[in-house]
Amino acid sequence: MRAAIVGAIALAFVGCREDPFDFGQPRSCELADQNAWVEQLMFEAYLWNDQLVDVDPDRYETPSDVITAMRVDPDRWSRVSDRVRTDALFQEGKTVGLGFRTERNDADEVVVAWVTPDSPAAQADLRRSDVLRAVAGVSVPEIDADDRWKELYGENEPGVSVRISVQRPGEAPREVELTKDWITINTVPVVDVLDGERGPVGYFVFSGFVDTSTDRLDEAFLRFKKRGVRDVIVDLRYNSGGRVRVARHLVDLLVGDLGNGNTGYKVRYGAGLDDEDDDHLIRRADNSLRDPRSIVFITTGDTLSASELVINATRPYIDTQIVGAVTGGKPVGSHQWDFCDKIAQPVTFELLNAEDQGGYFDGLPPNCAAPDDLTHALGDPEETSLAQALHVIATGVCMDLPTAEPDDEAGPTRLPPQVHVDEEMLRGVF
Repeated sequence: MRAAIVGAIALAFVGCREDPFDFGQPRSCELADQNAWVEQLMFEAYLWNDQLVDVDPDRYETPSDVITAMRVDPDRWSRVSDRVRTDALFQEGKTVGLGFRTERNDADEVVVAWVTPDSPAAQADLRRSDVLRAVAGVSVPEIDADDRWKELYGENEPGVSVRISVQRPGEAPREVELTKDWITINTVPVVDVLDGERGPVGYFVFSGFVDTSTDRLDEAFLRFKKRGVRDVIVDLRYNSGGRVRVARHLVDLLVGDLGNGNTGYKVRYGAGLDDEDDDHLIRRADNSLRDPRSIVFITTGDTLSASELVINATRPYIDTQIVGAVTGGKPVGSHQWDFCDKIAQPVTFELLNAEDQGGYFDGLPPNCAAPDDLTHALGDPEETSLAQALHVIATGVCMDLPTAEPDDEAGPTRLPPQVHVDEEMLRGVF
């Protein structure tokens, strides 16, 4: 019955197509045609399409609502996004926002965790460890009580102003007005070679797998290569994912010297596309680490998707440890389909490493727990997560630290991210 209804709508899906991922276009960009096309795309390409049930696409106000209604457990990521915003993020490394992100500390305070250079937040001198006291004159406890975060931060459009009150440790609160704008992302904002007990340790913060990241990763690993680095700490605590091809490049840089020509990860599709299953091989890149010895990943509940792919892919080839908290748990990825002014991103495939390990929907647990120490700058060896990582490399065992609890997706810690990368978009795309 569903197939007959879809056929009557005269969608531009065609049989015997040369490109198995070519599902045509909606008949028009009228809402009814867009919704019907998205419904059919889910039945054709969705990883769990054998579990889908019929919906009436005419009942929904947007194609995004159609995809959301059709998602099956454990899918939290299939979506429809704006094409201009998506292309700007992944192709140009740009996003709209204020340029800072917040996290909760043990006292349940909302603390600035990261400020993007040259962003509105940076221009207002916001810094990591500043405590957010109010937004638009409304205190944080009041915002929590009435769940007003999205309302008070306003639309995520250039020119939207937000007045906030922040307090630096040891100082009085101050008010600043920030105006949202396009921000250029530096996805590798911190790179250093630290003194380790076994020799130099390469450390870098990586915030998003977008196309502009590749050159920055190459620059970091060239520096490591020149210094003879064999142990690396990859700080992914705020990295929600992005392009799979950038993840593949990072895997090559980390273990290309050890795994050259072997399987890095496997892509497995659902019914109808399973002939496209593929194994992606590791290659030795120009700046790959030479004779690497160990990798430590720093993670939080915001570490997802392409970040987890990299962690899982390196495990068969090198001593791989995780420091921090349980990752977010996204062992699947999406293709992108352009239509009208939008991009559809249904979950399309699952990801396995060379040893067929995957399915980590509950996240990858840390070998050594460590909190996100908001009182120290990222890259400071005294910052607790980095100190734990350095200790693991030096000794092979964990320091005794308080357990870092994973984020509660339903709790007040899940603030609308005023960040340098659109995290929700990154989680939905490979």
